[in-house]
Amino acid sequence: MGVFQIESRAQMSMCRGYGRGITTDLVIEVAIVRPGPIQGGMVHPYLRRRQGLEPVTYPSEKVQAVLERTMGVPIFQEQVMQLAVVAADFTPGESDQLRRSMAA
Repeated sequence: MGVFQIESRAQMSMCRGYGRGITTDLVIEVAIVRPGPIQGGMVHPYLRRRQGLEPVTYPSEKVQAVLERTMGVPIFQEQVMQLAVVAADFTPGESDQLRRSMAA
């Protein structure tokens, strides 16, 4: 069980399209309306894929395992770290440094 506080107009607007009890969608909705996904151009591809307007594609099976729950679009920092490990052969320490660099 979780509790989420929806404050921004963008988040409230996105919530209207979700049914009750869809926790994963709510978590993604809260995460996607943040500077990283917005500046990275991840919002519209995710929304188009969720609405069935764009196909969900993955460059490899390894990447699919990381991005499947977000329809092939990296939204969470943890996904970016996992992608660095599976797709670019980073060590976990290097992927954490990448995360820190992106946040700075």
